[in-house]
Amino acid sequence: MQVRAHRILALLGLVATLTSTLVSSAHAADGCNEHPAFGNISGSRDTVLLSGAQAAQCRTTDLPVATERRPAPYYTEQIICSTDPVQAADGLCSATPCPTSFFALRTLHFPDGRAEAAGFRCVTLDQAVASPGVTLAQVFEAVRKVKLPGGEIGVEPQVRGLANLESFFWVEGANQPPVDLQVGGSTVRAEFRVVEYRWSFGGGESLVTEGPGSPGLESEVRTTFARRGFYRVGVTVMWAAEAYLDGRRVGEVDDLVSRAQTTYPVAELRTVLTG
Repeated sequence: MQVRAHRILALLGLVATLTSTLVSSAHAADGCNEHPAFGNISGSRDTVLLSGAQAAQCRTTDLPVATERRPAPYYTEQIICSTDPVQAADGLCSATPCPTSFFALRTLHFPDGRAEAAGFRCVTLDQAVASPGVTLAQVFEAVRKVKLPGGEIGVEPQVRGLANLESFFWVEGANQPPVDLQVGGSTVRAEFRVVEYRWSFGGGESLVTEGPGSPGLESEVRTTFARRGFYRVGVTVMWAAEAYLDGRRVGEVDDLVSRAQTTYPVAELRTVLTG
C-alpha cells in the first residue's frame, strides 16, 4: 500500500507539472492569461490519462491582425478668384464658370513628393482641401481671428483745427508682421497688407485713400470743417492676407478690418475791426 501511495503521489506531481506546462504554453502562445488551458485527469491503478483543451477565446486566430497603411495620392485646391464682382472685373476672374463659389486650381500630390497640375474646380471654402484633414474654411477662420492693429490717428494742426481751413489726417502704426498659426497639425503663415483707408469726419462726409497719398503718406487725407465744434474722426483700415500652409499658398483672405478714432476740436477764426 505504501508503494502504491508513493506511485500515486509521484503521478499527481507529474500531472501538476504537465498541467502547469500546458497553461504556460497557452499563455506564451496567446498572451491570454484570463482563459488558460483546461485539463482532465482519468485512469486506474498505476495508469493516469491526462487530456487538455485550450479556451476558444485564447486562440491566435482571434487576435487582431495589424494592417499596413500605405500613403495615397491626394488633391489640394488653391483659390485664385473671389466671388466679389469688383475683384473679378478684369482678367481671368471675369470669365470663370463659378458664379456662386470659388474658382480654384487643383494640384495632385504623390507619396514620393511629386506634384502636378490637375485642372480646376468650383468649390466652397468647406469643400476646398488645403492639406489632408484641413479645409480652406479652417485656414481662413484662423487668419480672421488675428487681431489687427488700428493704429493711431495723426493730425495737423495738432491742437485744434480752424473752420474753413484744411486739416491733415493720417494713420501711424497700422502695420502687421507675418503670423504663424497652427491649424490641424499644420502651420499656416499669414502675410498681411493694407488695401485701403476709409475715413469719416463726424459730419457725414467720408474719404477713401488707397495709397500712395499726398504728399507721400498713403493714409493721408485732408478735409475742411465748415464750423467750429468737436468732430469724431475715425478711420477703418481694410486689410487682406495671403495664406500659406506648410509653405504653399492656398488663398487670400479679404475684408479684414481694424479701426482707430479720435475727437478733433475745431475753432472759428474771427476778425475784429478797431479804430
